[in-house]
Amino acid sequence: MRRWRMPLGATLTLVVALALVVASCGSSGGGGGGGGATGAPQKGGVLNVAWQGEPSGLDPAIQYEVKSMGMENAMYDTLIKYAPAAGEAGTKFVPDLATEVPTTANGGLSADGLTYTFHLRTDAKFAPPVNRAVTAEDWKWSVERMMRLPKAPAITFYEGIVGAKAYDATNSKATEITGIKVVDPQTLTITLTQPDPTFLYKIAMNFTEVLDKATVEKWGSQYPHHPLGTGPFMFSKWTPGQEIVFTRNPNYWDAGKVWLDGVDFKFGAGSSTALLQLERGTIDVLGDGVPAADYVRVKNDPKWSKNLSGAPQIAWYYVFMNTKIKPFDNLKVRQAVNYAVNSAKLQKLLAGQGTPLNQIYPNGMPGYDPSAQFYTYDPVKAKALLAEAGFPNGFKTTFYTHNVDPFPRIAQSLQNDLAQVGIVASIKVMDQSSYWTLTMTMGNPIPLGLSDWYMDFPDPSDWVGVLFSKAQATMDGGENASWWWDPQVESLYAQSQATTDQTKRVDLFRQMQTIIMQQAPAAPLYQPVFNTMISDNVGGFYIHPIWQLEYQDYWKK
Repeated sequence: MRRWRMPLGATLTLVVALALVVASCGSSGGGGGGGGATGAPQKGGVLNVAWQGEPSGLDPAIQYEVKSMGMENAMYDTLIKYAPAAGEAGTKFVPDLATEVPTTANGGLSADGLTYTFHLRTDAKFAPPVNRAVTAEDWKWSVERMMRLPKAPAITFYEGIVGAKAYDATNSKATEITGIKVVDPQTLTITLTQPDPTFLYKIAMNFTEVLDKATVEKWGSQYPHHPLGTGPFMFSKWTPGQEIVFTRNPNYWDAGKVWLDGVDFKFGAGSSTALLQLERGTIDVLGDGVPAADYVRVKNDPKWSKNLSGAPQIAWYYVFMNTKIKPFDNLKVRQAVNYAVNSAKLQKLLAGQGTPLNQIYPNGMPGYDPSAQFYTYDPVKAKALLAEAGFPNGFKTTFYTHNVDPFPRIAQSLQNDLAQVGIVASIKVMDQSSYWTLTMTMGNPIPLGLSDWYMDFPDPSDWVGVLFSKAQATMDGGENASWWWDPQVESLYAQSQATTDQTKRVDLFRQMQTIIMQQAPAAPLYQPVFNTMISDNVGGFYIHPIWQLEYQDYWKK
């Protein structure tokens, strides 16, 4: 996914173990909270969270934005979820509505890897005013509803379920997804067409969170603004442009582990204004994080530096080169662009919001190689490659970007880098939505552009299969903005899909990375770091490796 919009057809395959490295930026480490309230958790209080803009809605089948995901997790449940912890521990599965995580050892997964059995807890209920027990039929209905919604961004994730392709929003021929069976009110089975060890990752995503059918039908198209779930908090009110208020759900099955009385999400203030509000005591958590312009000041402040927390995101920012447009069809030109990037200057510009990245996989993604060094900043080498490519005096081009920070600032920095080696790039700035649409349109005029990519969940297929595959390079709406693909990468990718050997699979993805970096359809820039700050009144704070903010786990002094 991209941080600010929905993913388009990213298909994920087998999973390997993840070793997330969570850095601390002025905090106590491990992605945990710096400063804040200490001592035992306390019951009561309302957490005030600042976001610049409000979510487009709170329907987990549709809304897939950073801010909406955290809110949805606080209000809905699914069968299993990620553990409430920072770092690697937060990538492990724990039961949610299900009583256990299905495995072959406990009989929840069949020996052939095709059928999963989930037993639902008997004490889970929908929030008021529904107040009824959750059943297996509710989960089946929720998933089938999602698969029929034209705007649902993750339909392809679940097409491996038997009967799903015949039922989804594209086909809509079947009356049900036959691979989802309700055995009894507390038991359901899910059968796949072929083994998929990433399936539990998909089940743990927001898209399968359970909804109440009667409530959805009551509100119709307005449901995203009148949500109701089974989670720790319940929706109270939404004042457009101002705030969304959650209150404690009295029906929550694990209420003893929820400390807050509620959460008040406040919208409209700019990031620097929100920071001032936090320092004055009216805001508890910065949802958008610490603005880059204020980061150094806060980090050096004896009082507030202890309240900083930071963690690298499993994501990357990069320059893509359209290999269908001259001169970027020339390998040496693409390699020259990689050598032209001044990483040290970019780090100063980011002011703690990113770390250098010299490969396609970010730190924490299986396949990441800490010893890899494919390109270094070498303008002399870049000029030599341009001369070998037939451009001894460089050339002129257009560098595209959207208008949302930090893209414009990064583009200006890279414009200067390219000029140092003879590439004169004029910058064309577009609105964000139009820009993403254009990058995914076949035959577009973009020769050179900026992009980013955030994981859906931690598997390198979400990088190679989406950003550098033939399938994505030969379709409108694809995410391969370079329109580049390689037969050898395709072969290695196919092998990775057919093996469950984790060591072998990581090796295959590293081989793919080597080929991609040698062919240079993109120039890696950096791995973003999420830096945020809390007030002295917040306890239990940590940054989750998948969801960032997990409001239901925090407490207030």
